Amino acid sequence: MRAQLFALAFLACPAFADTALIDRIGDLALEPCDLSSLSCATLTVPLDHRANDPEKTLDITFALSLASVESRGILFFYVGGPGGSGLASADNYLSAFDQDLTDYLDVVFVDQRGTGPDHGLSCPNAQAAFDTAPVSLADPEGVLAVARAYAEDCPAEIGRPDLMPVVNSDQAIRDFELFRQKIGAPKVWLYGESYGTQVVQAYATLYPQAVRGVIVDGVVDLNLDAEGFYASYTTAAESILTRTFAACAEIADCAADMGDDAARVYDALAQRLAKEPALVPFTLADGSMTQRPLTATLLEGNAFYALYSPEGRAEFLRALAAAGRGNLVPMLQLGYANMYLDPETQIGLEDPGWYGAAFYAITCTDYDSGPGDVETRAAAILEEARAFAPNAPRLLRAYYMERLACAYWPHQGPDIRPAQYAGGAWPTLVLNSDADPITPSTMAYSVLDSAQNAYAVIMQGGPHVIWGRGFACPDAIVQALLFEGTLPAAREQLCSQDLIGGYTPLTLMTAADQSDPAAVARAVDIELYQIIPLTTWDGVDPITLGCDYGGTLTATATYDGTDYSFANCSLWPGLSITGQGVEVNAGDDRDGITLTLAVSSRQAGDIVYHYSTVTEAFSLSGTWNGAPALLTRPMP
Repeated sequence: MRAQLFALAFLACPAFADTALIDRIGDLALEPCDLSSLSCATLTVPLDHRANDPEKTLDITFALSLASVESRGILFFYVGGPGGSGLASADNYLSAFDQDLTDYLDVVFVDQRGTGPDHGLSCPNAQAAFDTAPVSLADPEGVLAVARAYAEDCPAEIGRPDLMPVVNSDQAIRDFELFRQKIGAPKVWLYGESYGTQVVQAYATLYPQAVRGVIVDGVVDLNLDAEGFYASYTTAAESILTRTFAACAEIADCAADMGDDAARVYDALAQRLAKEPALVPFTLADGSMTQRPLTATLLEGNAFYALYSPEGRAEFLRALAAAGRGNLVPMLQLGYANMYLDPETQIGLEDPGWYGAAFYAITCTDYDSGPGDVETRAAAILEEARAFAPNAPRLLRAYYMERLACAYWPHQGPDIRPAQYAGGAWPTLVLNSDADPITPSTMAYSVLDSAQNAYAVIMQGGPHVIWGRGFACPDAIVQALLFEGTLPAAREQLCSQDLIGGYTPLTLMTAADQSDPAAVARAVDIELYQIIPLTTWDGVDPITLGCDYGGTLTATATYDGTDYSFANCSLWPGLSITGQGVEVNAGDDRDGITLTLAVSSRQAGDIVYHYSTVTEAFSLSGTWNGAPALLTRPMP
């Protein structure tokens, strides 16, 4: 009965906002955003909300997506991290959602303190050294030295001692509330993903009068201390990695490529790298060859980050299958991408959408590293790691390295955790995946069970953060709540998606394949969408990269697609290609790719291949071994 009364009361509220955001701007100056197509407003806030020092201020930038048809409410949108830029990712988020979101809701993104071009905290050199350092509990002094160096070198690289003590969630929430007050203090929807769920729960608890509704997606349990949080997600990640390996066996192409149980392939490689790094022949952009180390740290990092999405799991399994067959280049390239390293120089890269030092500034001051002085805290964490090790045979680093960095960080968090989020008179919608490695579903259920007027949608399989991925569940449920005020049909609902995204099999695995000109051309076409530096390319500046076995490949963005240039590019041993590729993505009947290639291997030829995206058909012409290049005719 209480739930029915709540539903009636909620639905009796006005369906639409009293005043649209555009009419609430007041004297806030709107200007085009630098990092998105939205309109930006800058609000000057106290540097430290807890100090009485009006001379010290900070400018916080908000990006506004104004309802294009009619405003039915205002949604404050908090991205993950901590360290993610709301402004840099706003366009990508909005394009992924149903158009009704931008038609009928005013959406507000923010670069919270510590992120964004004006006051973003980033230390790419110290970060790269920390993220790639080989560590082992067998060498505790080495582990401590890595963490200690990061906590000293990163703040020095940043050079903002005035800002670092006040980059935390509590200060950020007070910034957001000042913005809400500035626009007339409307009740707003609060949406947070991943770390953003931490912000949203704390915001709603501190300012309940601000809340129209709460949606948390990939949920942090605020009541967990640092050890509990890291133990929870590391345990979940181990389980999901095991599920990922098992799923490979159920996918015929993955199982065939792996040639053995995926877990055994991974463990054999991990054991090999634990003894010493593998030196990998690596082609640079100028065509020269060097030796690069593939370390246990890179492998473990790749395994962990793969777990965030079905597509990431498939990509990792493909790289693992290649490694099992002797090609370590994809695994190395994946490590460079995950660790934000320049493949040419191995130097840390800055990303306008991510501020790694803000992650530590916020995490280390939101959580407490334990009692005692610095070395006492660090020693206690190492001891906990030794005890926890049997629970994390493959991903133990995830449990302790960030905690050690925080133990040495110059600013520490409170030693008391906030109370569990209790909800309120508003609806709280809890979204999560049971395949989430960083905010596991156990945390989501904890929040559901503690919050009044709470509902949950849990996805079996799928990614970390589930709204806006194009899935009817949960998108239809979220949109009904936001646009119409319709509460979920039940307190708990389940849906499912694949654990592994579309797995692309390795190409040209047999001599017969390499002797077939159509198979060679198709393989080149396929690999252009699997080469890891191309999948992470920004699609703006031209990129030249070394091919796995020598030679180079250049990609250049054009007005309606991408041009490719191959120079003795060997994506497979013993086979090189030289020539051009023209890909068209214009949204018309020209869409597709044309490859004009000179192929040199045990067999050779000059071939022209065309694939039409519109018709999904491909054709081949040219010569092969001095004869016309023909498609193999399928027979019954």
